[in-house]
Amino acid sequence: MAPPMNRATSEQLCTLLDQMIWARCATEHARPRRPVRLHALPPTMWIRPARGVGGHKATQTGSLPATIAWRDGVLQAADPATERPVSAGWRVDAAGTHLNGTTDLTEGHTDLGRPTGSMWPTHRAPVLRAYEATRQLDEFTERGELARWTMLAHLEQFAHECVHQIAASICREITGIEDHETAVRLLDDQQLNLVVTHVLYGSAGPDSRVLRSLDRCLDPATTRNVDPIRYLTTQIRRDLSDQVRVAIGDPQVGPRVRRVARSLGTGAHLEEIISRYNDLHPSDRVSTTRAIRALTVAPSLESTAVRDV
Repeated sequence: MAPPMNRATSEQLCTLLDQMIWARCATEHARPRRPVRLHALPPTMWIRPARGVGGHKATQTGSLPATIAWRDGVLQAADPATERPVSAGWRVDAAGTHLNGTTDLTEGHTDLGRPTGSMWPTHRAPVLRAYEATRQLDEFTERGELARWTMLAHLEQFAHECVHQIAASICREITGIEDHETAVRLLDDQQLNLVVTHVLYGSAGPDSRVLRSLDRCLDPATTRNVDPIRYLTTQIRRDLSDQVRVAIGDPQVGPRVRRVARSLGTGAHLEEIISRYNDLHPSDRVSTTRAIRALTVAPSLESTAVRDV
């Protein structure tokens, strides 16, 4: 079973997310033509979730990472020549916690890391010449690309650690065996490695389910109800489960069809199973072909209903 994500692991992965969020903003940011202060505002912070929210990790650590929505983005250029105060509005909507406010942007040097519990009242940044600010924006982009691949490496390790347990759980659901019984291996190690590769990197081109999840995770709206690390690990488990079922030829409706078949007993005919399924799930309208695939995905599930076809 894959180890839980603890505070140290979440801290490391949130740092990678921060770099990816800065990179996306830097790519879209206009290159300055005069001296500026370039404020790299924190994309994430530690919050104390509302009671009953956050599960095991919140119980263990007392805090969860949350993505911050900055009104004008996480990279803000301030004109050092202006005399009026400059501030940045922010909002956190996550884990049942709702925070908002403003942070003053002033001149100076700061290395505060990540806010914990409450936002910093002030963020300082030095005055940069135009070429220095441009170089810093380019560096944000480069570090973000490296962070993306480092994050993928961490998530790949996590996927390899949990794919065997996911495959075993699917086998138990298909065959109906108890948790204490040894599950038959539906896929060998090489096939499971292919499952992980497909989920993490896709089958063709620079795209995959996990890469799309990573892109969505950079948007604070995506992680309003779950912390960003849990969002990613949950997506990976779900995608691995879907891909294991694809690899063994189990249709999407497979688990529901088998539940109906078991509720009717071993003597049920295929037509009876399909009729009962369509009564319970009228929007699916399962076909004979998909029902047969669901009931024959493992030899031990081959029922009298299918043999009568």
